[in-house]
Amino acid sequence: MNFKIISNSPAETIKRGKKFAKLLSPGDIILFSGELGGGKTTFITGIAKGLGIKQNLSSPSFTIINEYPLGSKKFIHADLYRIDSMDEVNSIGLGDYLYDLKSIICIEWGNKIESYIDRDFCIINFKYNINAEQERNIIFRSSSSYWDKKLRKLEKILKKEYLI
Repeated sequence: MNFKIISNSPAETIKRGKKFAKLLSPGDIILFSGELGGGKTTFITGIAKGLGIKQNLSSPSFTIINEYPLGSKKFIHADLYRIDSMDEVNSIGLGDYLYDLKSIICIEWGNKIESYIDRDFCIINFKYNINAEQERNIIFRSSSSYWDKKLRKLEKILKKEYLI
């Protein structure tokens, strides 16, 4: 399943991330792609807020992986912008998180490892709308029937609340 929403501001992007968070479960993997400054970290900030994380979220561009406790679960935020090979991915321990069914994992620049993941995942791509400075197209793509169900629910929620 694929569908697109539009965000007109960072505040809207956070709001949509919060709504998306309500559908997430431990073991979920979300891969983010798109241009620099496209809204990936902003959307992930919304997810974190929606999950109840109070800490300020920043992109782990230099640390690569940030881990936030969620009771008995964890929220993992990874940024693969500076990673060039699967050897590097393996050396930072990301593989351990990918198979940890107690974590919710968000990976910026996740398209770099998409073909290596053998579990269900969702892909969210961010694109600038060249006609509007703050507007972003956010495109959701499912890799499985599991994510198809979640994305159908998200689409209904966003339509009901006039967010798309």
